[in-house]
Amino acid sequence: MSYPATRNRIDKPEHEGTSTASEVATGAVGGSKSEASTSPPGPAVIIETVQEEHFADLARLQKDFLNSKYMCCCIPLGSFTTENEVRNTFKKCPAMMEVGAVALVDDKAVGFIQVVLHGMPCDIHTVQKDEAYVYMIAVDSDAQGMGVGSKLLTWADEIGRKNGCEEISLDVLEGNKAIGLYERNGYTAQPTPFWLVPVSFIFTSLFFGFRIKPRGSMPYWNFGMSHHMVKKL
Repeated sequence: MSYPATRNRIDKPEHEGTSTASEVATGAVGGSKSEASTSPPGPAVIIETVQEEHFADLARLQKDFLNSKYMCCCIPLGSFTTENEVRNTFKKCPAMMEVGAVALVDDKAVGFIQVVLHGMPCDIHTVQKDEAYVYMIAVDSDAQGMGVGSKLLTWADEIGRKNGCEEISLDVLEGNKAIGLYERNGYTAQPTPFWLVPVSFIFTSLFFGFRIKPRGSMPYWNFGMSHHMVKKL
């Protein structure tokens, strides 16, 4: 079954901490076209469900996002990210395209989000039946401050609700300034079970390194720590 793309146009740049109402029409997994506008006019941000034409942009955005993290402190995680890899990922699970979105400004992809539902492949989290999980979200450094992150998160909320999810969650490294964005959009950090602390430290240190160097932003230290954040829908 195929679903129409979601296009959500917002004409007013917003602060990252401001949620934007998203009007997503019927659809079991994805959404259909919707529009909302405010004034005064500014750069239009359009949220669109992932299509094959976006694969090259997704590869670029994912590569920039992953290259800020270094496996074993020396190997950029995005080293092997290619358009073909993106294509193969969606080929293995086509339904993931309907729960993924790109943010467009002047027809240029400046951000993306990938949501995972129960039953879809996810190598870092076991997604429950009543849960939607934000597997990855990233915004181009040139587009930060335009509210792109909040618009993508709002889109993800609607996808979760449309699919009967009671909560949406994500994981974020300690020190990431995006933690503030998530908190302003309703996410709350969950306490880490005592027994899981050393496991989390080893995993985070090995696969992401201690020092994260985002393109266009100041580096930060995660000290081998991460946070699981949850929002009720």
